[in-house]
Amino acid sequence: MQREAGHKRPVYCKIQVVLSGEDTQPLLRYLEPGCNITVGGFLAWQQGRNGQSRLVLHADMIEPIC
Repeated sequence: MQREAGHKRPVYCKIQVVLSGEDTQPLLRYLEPGCNITVGGFLAWQQGRNGQSRLVLHADMIEPIC
C-alpha cells in the first residue's frame, strides 16, 4: 500500500529479474518456490529480438524474506 493524496492505494509491479554470470548462482542457494524476496540491483531497458522493449532488473543481491 502506498499513500497518495491522503488515500491508501494498492501498488503492484511485475518485472523480470535477470541474473548473469556464475558468481550470482550463490544468490539462489536459499530460495524456495513461492518465497517472497528482496532484490537489489539496477534497472535497464532491454529490447528483445522480436522488437519488444521492456524494463528488467539486473540483480546483484537477492534475500529471502519468508
